[in-house]
Amino acid sequence: MKKSMILSAATGFLLLLAACTPGAAPLDTNNMNTAIAATVDAALVATLAVPPKVFVAATPEPSDTATAAPTAATDVTTQAPVGVVTGLKVAYTDGQGNLWLLQDGETPQQLVDTKDVVDFALSPDGSQVFYSRALNYRDFSLWLVDGQGGSPRRVMSPDEFEAMPRPAQASGTAPAQLTWVPGSTTAVFTTYHFFDGPGSDMSKDLYLVNGASGAVSTLLQAGQGGGMYFYSPDGNQIALVNPNQIDLIDSDGSNRRAAVLRYEDVLMYTEAPFYAQPVWSADGTKLRVIILAADRMGKPEDPSSVWEIPAAGGAATKLLDFHLNGLGPGAAISPDLQRLAYFQNVTTGGQQDLHIATLDGGADQVYASGSLNWVTW
Repeated sequence: MKKSMILSAATGFLLLLAACTPGAAPLDTNNMNTAIAATVDAALVATLAVPPKVFVAATPEPSDTATAAPTAATDVTTQAPVGVVTGLKVAYTDGQGNLWLLQDGETPQQLVDTKDVVDFALSPDGSQVFYSRALNYRDFSLWLVDGQGGSPRRVMSPDEFEAMPRPAQASGTAPAQLTWVPGSTTAVFTTYHFFDGPGSDMSKDLYLVNGASGAVSTLLQAGQGGGMYFYSPDGNQIALVNPNQIDLIDSDGSNRRAAVLRYEDVLMYTEAPFYAQPVWSADGTKLRVIILAADRMGKPEDPSSVWEIPAAGGAATKLLDFHLNGLGPGAAISPDLQRLAYFQNVTTGGQQDLHIATLDGGADQVYASGSLNWVTW
């Protein structure tokens, strides 16, 4: 599903990346702010005293509408295990639905000019982009393209998606979550069913794509997985998230630890259900996760909470209760699992306090106040 973020937040983040990256070319902020919609995925590429490669895509046909301005949400990760970070690679779509790759200090290269890219994920080493296309948000397909350019390789055709089993009332099947197994050349995707009217239905499946051959294999059949999934940093375990529980499995599909955490269904006041977003520890031994109060609007006195889940299985432990007013993405756990950032409404005019709390319960401080509407680490 397509990533999104408020333009001003994304612009500030990209400016920060440019300021902190040696040799980076200046970003054209005027061009950035004129774009309407885009998505970005990035990876810091670690090398051992090797200068950054210059990625040159195949020369596209001239286009009056193509623009090379990155304008939205970013995911930035450091390539493991160790090395000197010498370059930044950013994959992004422009407002026309074309796919680009930007390497630190180089001119952006257009990889795909089909004007129908919906979602994408940059491989851990930055060498490939896994992406989905759709015509009028139907006729979905999946593709791989090399970061150096060349002809994209089709992984799944619209006919193959059309042939996938689905409920009788569903209009079709589409790719949902796209990513890569950490530290590998294996891409991953799930699917969902869409309808002529509003709403969608997650298939709860999981498929693997060989990055070299493009071959697709099934890790979890429909109904065996979760609405969302989260790999451990070493790629050896997967958290499967459903609206009222979290399961863990090994990355080969074995050793299921069912319902390591159960919780009430959360009323979201939208058609979309609640999916928790657990954060793995760096060593893969545990996860911490925010579980929202079951009805934040109807029962604002009920707290949301942070839980710790041992990866080996066993009982989850509640670490902290906190009050999160209103709706929306208002809380996030830090990557080191030590802190919680969250918003609290302080007036009826949209003003909020940004809290930073330690998850040992030792401190909870207000760091900022104002018209705030996004929190992440």
